[in-house]
Amino acid sequence: MKEFNGFYLLSLGCSKNMVDSESMATLLGNDGLSRTSDPEKAQTLIVNTCGFIGPARKESVQALQELAARKQSGQQLIATGCLSQRYGAQLIRDVPTIDGILGTRRWMDIVELTKSLQRRKSAKPIFHLPETPTVGRDEHGAPRVAALGGSAYLKIADGCRRPCSFCAIPLIKGTHVSRTPESIIDDAQRLQSLGVQELVLISQDTTDYGNDLGQKNGLVQLLEKLVNAVPDIPWIRIMYAYPGYVTDELIEAMAVHPQILPYLDMPLQHGNRQTLKRMKRPANLNWVHSTIQKLRSAMPEISIRSTFIVGYPGETEAEFQTLLDFVNTLKFDRVGAFTFSFEPGTDSEPLGDPIPQHVKDERLGKLMEMQESISLQKNHEFVGQSLDVLIEGVGDGLSIGRSYRDAPEIDGVVIIEDELEVGKIITVRITGAMSHDLTGIRV
Repeated sequence: MKEFNGFYLLSLGCSKNMVDSESMATLLGNDGLSRTSDPEKAQTLIVNTCGFIGPARKESVQALQELAARKQSGQQLIATGCLSQRYGAQLIRDVPTIDGILGTRRWMDIVELTKSLQRRKSAKPIFHLPETPTVGRDEHGAPRVAALGGSAYLKIADGCRRPCSFCAIPLIKGTHVSRTPESIIDDAQRLQSLGVQELVLISQDTTDYGNDLGQKNGLVQLLEKLVNAVPDIPWIRIMYAYPGYVTDELIEAMAVHPQILPYLDMPLQHGNRQTLKRMKRPANLNWVHSTIQKLRSAMPEISIRSTFIVGYPGETEAEFQTLLDFVNTLKFDRVGAFTFSFEPGTDSEPLGDPIPQHVKDERLGKLMEMQESISLQKNHEFVGQSLDVLIEGVGDGLSIGRSYRDAPEIDGVVIIEDELEVGKIITVRITGAMSHDLTGIRV
């Protein structure tokens, strides 16, 4: 029989999933297993699935089916992550040769599961889905980070207590659980020692950090500790801020500390009050206008990103037009948008999915076409200016990097006419602008 060694791990979905994947990989490595990029050589095949919306679930099932089709005697296939947590039994029906199921709430038991599989006496799959209300805090010393060159995601909390009617995350991960400030600082200092230039703070809702620890303005307190603990990391970026919880104290902290980038990702989901009410989202649009004005007054250079859903059940043409007007008025630097995805078990299930897909797609196209014009106009304003750029790739006489305005993987890039050192922050003079990206030369 062919001998297999170590593990192969495929991570699907968002940056939060990527952190879970890297944490599991660390635990497996600490147990003496080596990681390989070749599934043909690994004893343990792991797919960390995404189960957030329909297309993501489909991608996860396909990845598992492809590995299952190539799986050989002596190999074990494990499905972990969001899809496993919520639809473990269905996964086994879709991919009968899965050996193990591990959910999001007990990702830290990956070593225990692999050992259980090695000891099992039959081909019956092992379900490791213990009843637990939240993601476990017992991280077994695994850093909650995922490094991408000079940048790294740092997870500060998990789960969510918000009531959004379209979202299955509370069903998958349970309510919000903050990590201790000490564990976060330890991870950040470890990243600093590795020369990381950018910390990207992530969770389902970063602005809820510390609430379960009895802290008021917990994110602000954490940021104050971070800037003192990691003075050699020049960029700290905040993602996933919840509307209504971007406080004056947070705005002040961002404005006062140069390390905290003038960038904020605040998913608003819609610009019509009635639609937001049906979504069970904050519907105080006056707060949105006021807060964005405060952010821009405190930090005139700030880049604000938001995310929107089109085609939510009951969204009329008039409501959609309100969204277009809202986006056109506030002129966000970056916008992500999606068509509504029907999610069984969420509070929106009774509403069904009444808006035809072609209508959703048409609305999505209109929104993004308008935003492209706004983004192009904003990008043109930087031509002739200098920006610090974190270099992420080189080749063919060019370098690719990101400025403070660009979060990893979701925003634009800066293309520089030179081959520069990857992982370093370089000052670049901007020479050209496109809808999403900028071009420039080294100063």
